[in-house]
Amino acid sequence: MKKGTAKISATATVVDVQNYVGLSDEEISNVIDSNQGKLNLSEKQKARWHKKCICLVEFADVKEIDSLPFDHQGNMDDWLIIKKIEDVVVGTSIPYNYEKSRF
Repeated sequence: MKKGTAKISATATVVDVQNYVGLSDEEISNVIDSNQGKLNLSEKQKARWHKKCICLVEFADVKEIDSLPFDHQGNMDDWLIIKKIEDVVVGTSIPYNYEKSRF
């Protein structure tokens, strides 16, 4: 989804996830610097994302699709684990819960 819209506009495959928690300032800089080739962050963005918790998600095969209306429910976070896209599309959505969110 593009920020500020309620439209699902692309599909992709997740190929890598790096999740970091409780990072020191030096560790934050190391994570950002070692991934800078893919992140391509400006100095302002580096400062903005200098956080103790960082989750980097790498995508492949990103493809634009005909947009689908997203059914945002009040209990949803930024990332959702779903079985099929229809579960969150207006008209076919189901009540969202965190049953599938256990890692």
